[in-house]
Amino acid sequence: MERLVDDSHDGIDFHLGQIAAALGLRNSVLLHERCFLAVEGETEQQAMPLLFRLSQKLSLQAAGIALWGCENNEGALHLARYLVKHQRTVMLMIDADSRSNKLLKDERLRRAGLDLDTQVTYVGEGEGFNELEELFTDAQWATAANARWPRPAPQTWTADDFTAHRGGRKFSGDILRMIKEQAADDSPSGKPAMVYGLATTLTAAQDVPQQLRDVFAQLQKLAH
Repeated sequence: MERLVDDSHDGIDFHLGQIAAALGLRNSVLLHERCFLAVEGETEQQAMPLLFRLSQKLSLQAAGIALWGCENNEGALHLARYLVKHQRTVMLMIDADSRSNKLLKDERLRRAGLDLDTQVTYVGEGEGFNELEELFTDAQWATAANARWPRPAPQTWTADDFTAHRGGRKFSGDILRMIKEQAADDSPSGKPAMVYGLATTLTAAQDVPQQLRDVFAQLQKLAH
C-alpha cells in the first residue's frame, strides 16, 4: 500500500500518476477530469492550486479540474478551442490586458465555441485592473514581502511602497523590480515565484480576492 504523503498540487499529481502507471491507465482516465482551466503560464500554474484550495477547501484534482498552463494568452485560447472542439468543458482565464490582443476579441472567442459569460474570465476586469497581481491589496503585498523578502533591518515594507506603483505601466513588473532592488538577501526569481510567495502567506478564504473566489465557484459548477 502506498499512501499520499504530499497533498500539494504537484504531490497529488505525482501520486495519481503512479497509480495510473501501475494500472496501465492514462492520467486523464484516472482523474475523471470534468473541467479544464486554461491559463496563460507559470504564474497561474503555481499560484492557482494554492488559491483554489484556500478558497474552496479542496484541491483542484478533487474538484475534477485540470489546470493547464499555455505559455501565453494565445496559447491558452488555442487549448480552449481544441478542448471545445472535442466536446470537453473548459474555462479560459487570461489577464484583462489581453483585451488589447486582436486575436482575443469577443467575436474570435465566440467562433472558438466559448460562452463569454461562463467560460471566459478576464482577470482584473471589473475592478479596473489589468493583471492578476493587481487583485491583491497593497497590505497583502507588504505582508508577503516582509515575510518572504524582507528589507535590511530596521526597514520594513509598508502598503505605501506598493501603492506607489498602482497606475504605472505594469504593476507586477514594477513591484518585482522594487523587491529585487531592495530586499536584504533573497528575492523572487521572477513573477511566478513572487505571486506564489504571496499566495503562501494567505491564511483564510477571505484573503483570496473576491473575483477569484467567484471564478472558482463557477469552475466547480462547470465541473459538475
